[in-house]
Amino acid sequence: MFFSRSLAALPVALLCAVCPALAQKHDLGSSPPTAPPSKQMAAPQVAPLATPSLGTLQFSTMNLAVSAPQFLASQLQTSDDRVRTAALAAIGAPETYLDHGHAPFAHSVRLDLLALGTSNELDAILTVELDQHLVSAILMPEDEQWHRVATVIYPTSFSNPSTTPSTFLRADRALSEPQHYTAIFHSTVSGANGDFTETEVHLRILNGHPTVTTSFTSSERMCDPTHQHPCDITQRWLQPDGTDPEHRFLLVTATGHDKPNGAGDPIAHAETFEESRLRDFSCQPFAFSDTTLHFEPSGPATPCVAAHDQQHEQPLH
Repeated sequence: MFFSRSLAALPVALLCAVCPALAQKHDLGSSPPTAPPSKQMAAPQVAPLATPSLGTLQFSTMNLAVSAPQFLASQLQTSDDRVRTAALAAIGAPETYLDHGHAPFAHSVRLDLLALGTSNELDAILTVELDQHLVSAILMPEDEQWHRVATVIYPTSFSNPSTTPSTFLRADRALSEPQHYTAIFHSTVSGANGDFTETEVHLRILNGHPTVTTSFTSSERMCDPTHQHPCDITQRWLQPDGTDPEHRFLLVTATGHDKPNGAGDPIAHAETFEESRLRDFSCQPFAFSDTTLHFEPSGPATPCVAAHDQQHEQPLH
């Protein structure tokens, strides 16, 4: 097996032993609308990132020489317990899968080859779906040898149909360098009454090291336990600022309301249904810092306005 060292992302689905037909993204959709530039207001309050933590994701870094990602993916599917255990250890799977003398079989194995760094080299993300965890190993070629430089673990049961490799991980063009890619991970904490909070984490390889460039609460749904009032829904995303898309970016926060029983309504799963309830938009400017290797706020959050509204200074509703 070989791979082409080009800048294009090359997702390779190696095995899907079990592909849940009920898998779905949480109800706020994965492609939010693009918000207009923010309107400048006098003496506003600075709003920081919603949740700078990683949510329930576990992120660790290391520098461990490993086999080529295609070979590791093959080992994870072998019937030999010892080989399978060694492969699970190589990708950084939790110890609970290594201590029972019989390594579990993966429910699915996914390999993505893409440029996460700033060179023309293709890096790899090897994602394994286990009984109680999703595990992504970040692999980087160096001096004709592959190294595991990081592992991202999401504790989630395979029996949960809303968490799959596709809802856990997606690749997108990097905001600051769109000729390269960023890996975007999601984790969700569910509560009573249809409540949930989803965390989004962006990861790249910068200066030869895996780096979390930003993390925030991307989706929230908070409902009244008495079901007498509408549920509050929030969605956040980071996007280029139209005034300077190479250096300036906007953290957009859209808020609205939903019916208390909306989670059980089939139409509530439609993206347009959810977005139609997002009525208020705020935009906070961000810039990528070459010092911290992180997206840092460069100003306060203000109401977003449409281009045709800027002369009248009317907020977007």
